[in-house]
Amino acid sequence: MTVIVESKKMKLTQAIRIFAENQAEKLKKLEKGVSQVRIYLESVAHKKSDTYSNIVTYCVSIPGKNLVVKKHAVDMYTAIVDATEGAVRKLRKANEKRMTMKRKAYSPT
Repeated sequence: MTVIVESKKMKLTQAIRIFAENQAEKLKKLEKGVSQVRIYLESVAHKKSDTYSNIVTYCVSIPGKNLVVKKHAVDMYTAIVDATEGAVRKLRKANEKRMTMKRKAYSPT
């Protein structure tokens, strides 16, 4: 599994990159078929009306499907954790759906 961390409109520090890669390792434990994880980090100009100024987008490539999760938060680290939890949840649902379809295909009825 390859993890690619990219930033948009912000400087990507080594600490944020390592934190994002460590969070992405949680996806590896869940399913063996994950081939690539792309993490896009974006910091939007802070406005009075916009309290959520950091955006994290996960693009997870599994065979036959691409999962995209987008989360907003005030802090970049919180946004990364929230996006990771969302990606884990979505990946688990896709895996369970695939297993259910396999069971239905092989059930003798």
